Amino acid sequence: MGEGDEPTIPEEDDLIGRLRKRAEQLRAVNGPDEDVSPAAPTSVGPHAPDSEDGDAEDDTDADPFIGWDDLSPTVDPDSVDLLSQWAEEEHIETESPARHWTPVIVALIAIVLLVLVGLAFRWVTDDRGDGGANGTRGEDAQATSVTDSDPPSLEDLTSEVTVPPGPAEGLTVADKGVTIVEDRFDAERREGTFAVVITNPHEGFLAQGVQVDVEMLDETGAAIGTDTAFLEIILPGQTVAVGGLFFDAPTVPVVDLTVTLDVARWRETDGFEGGFTVGEPLTEEAEFSGVRTTFTLRSDFPDALTDTAVTAVYRDADGRIVGASDTFVDLLEPGVDNDVEISLLANIPLDDIATTEIYPAPGFGFVPDQ
Repeated sequence: MGEGDEPTIPEEDDLIGRLRKRAEQLRAVNGPDEDVSPAAPTSVGPHAPDSEDGDAEDDTDADPFIGWDDLSPTVDPDSVDLLSQWAEEEHIETESPARHWTPVIVALIAIVLLVLVGLAFRWVTDDRGDGGANGTRGEDAQATSVTDSDPPSLEDLTSEVTVPPGPAEGLTVADKGVTIVEDRFDAERREGTFAVVITNPHEGFLAQGVQVDVEMLDETGAAIGTDTAFLEIILPGQTVAVGGLFFDAPTVPVVDLTVTLDVARWRETDGFEGGFTVGEPLTEEAEFSGVRTTFTLRSDFPDALTDTAVTAVYRDADGRIVGASDTFVDLLEPGVDNDVEISLLANIPLDDIATTEIYPAPGFGFVPDQ
C-alpha cells in the first residue's frame, strides 16, 4: 500500500477467518489445556521474540500469523472489542458445559407431590367406584362409629351358636344346708355358711360351666338372702359340692334353701379313665376361730390337672350339713399325693362338726376331645 492510498477494510468473512486462524495458532503454541484469552494475546510468529538459539522453523506452507496489531490499522477499536467478545464466547461454547441436576430433581419431586395430593383429594371427594351405591366420601357421606350403637348383648352374641342337646333331665341336688351364727366380732351381726351337694347322674354326658343360685327362705317361705357359686366341670356320674361363707346374714332364722342349677353346655362323652383319691381328712380347731381341715389328694387321670376345685362339707352328728368351704389346687400331677388345707372361717365350734366330706372337681383345663 502506497502513501496516500486509503486503507482497505477486509470483508467480514475474511476477517472472521483470519481471527479463527489466530485462535488456532495460539492454541497450538500454548497447548490444548491452557486458556487462551483473546483479550490478552501473546505475540508469536513474526512479532514474537527470537528463540534462544535464534533459529525458527520455516514453514512455507503455513499461512502467515495474524496478530492483533495487524488488524488495528484497519479495524476500529469498537469492532476489535466485539470480535474479542465473540472469540471468547466461541471458545467457551467448545467446552462441555457443567450439568447441574439439583433444580431438575427438586422440580420432579414437586410434580410427584402435587400428583399425590390431587389423587388423595379425588379419593376423598369422588365416589367409591361402585356407581355411588355406597355413597360418597364428601360432605354428604354420613360417618358411623362403633360407639354410636349399644354393645351387643350376650343373647345377640350367642343367638346363632348351636349347643348340642343335653340329657332330658339335668343335674340333681343330692343335699343342701345352711347355718347362721353370731358374728365372731360383733354380737349384733350375723354370718353364715351354706353347702349344696350336686350329682351328675348321666354316664354319657359331662356338664360344663355350672352356675348354682341359692336363695334363703324364712319361716314364711319368703326370700331373705341370695348367693351364687360356680363349678367348671362335673364329670359323668360324679358327685361334687359348692359352698360359701357370707357376712351380714339375715338376723331372722333361715329355715330352707332353694337351689337353681344352670348348665352352660353338655358334652357327650364315652367316659374317662381315672379319678381322684382323697386321704382321710383331719378337722381340728383353727388358731383364732373356725376349723381347719387337712388331707391328701391324688389325681389318677393320665394327664396333669390344673385349677382343681376342692370343697369340704361339714356335717353334725345327725348328718345335717352345717357348713362348707373350698380351695383350689394349682397343679395335680398323675399319681402324686398333694397336701391340701381348707379353713372354715365361720364361727362354728369344732364340737358341732362330726364328719367332713371332701369333693374335688376338675377345672376348665379338663376338657375332653370328644
